[in-house]
Amino acid sequence: MNAASVLVVIGIHREELAFGREVLEGLDPGEVDVLEIPEGLSGRRPLPDECFRHRALHRALYLQLLPHLDPGHRLLVDLHTGFDDAGPSADLLCAQASLQSRLALALEATSMPGCGEAMTTLRECVRVITLDPRQPVHASTVIPEAVWNNPGFAYLGVEVYLPDDAQGRARGVVLARRVIRLAGCCAQDVLPA
Repeated sequence: MNAASVLVVIGIHREELAFGREVLEGLDPGEVDVLEIPEGLSGRRPLPDECFRHRALHRALYLQLLPHLDPGHRLLVDLHTGFDDAGPSADLLCAQASLQSRLALALEATSMPGCGEAMTTLRECVRVITLDPRQPVHASTVIPEAVWNNPGFAYLGVEVYLPDDAQGRARGVVLARRVIRLAGCCAQDVLPA
């Protein structure tokens, strides 16, 4: 993986910043470029009368990422966390069909001990979900299409679901690192330089 080929953004939601730092501490210097949002938005669900403002702030924050992407960045990894007592597990959200296909194949071929009982491949604890609204089953997002469907780079949302204990969190950190490395390799395989 070239140092400038992957940009990982952490801290979009301020409650997730510590997890992002923990994940990135285990990656080699120069393995990825990092954009840390030191004072991101709250990740809590907004009240009904806060929804419009919350969506507008999210969109504005994501649009501010664009100037931080260099021409050499082929992949933007947007790292987030959620909770799942049965975790760790992860969802990968992406609009590019070629990257989705390559990720699915790589996940099937990559083992991840500690993902859960009797897990043998990453595919068993990681799902690839399309952001393409033209597909019958897809995720929707408040992230602007200029970010998640940009012709200059691929966007990959990585949502790592953690159980509420230290051992599960540690396994989630390892899972996030594996996914980021794997995504960087997959992006090199399918995305133009």
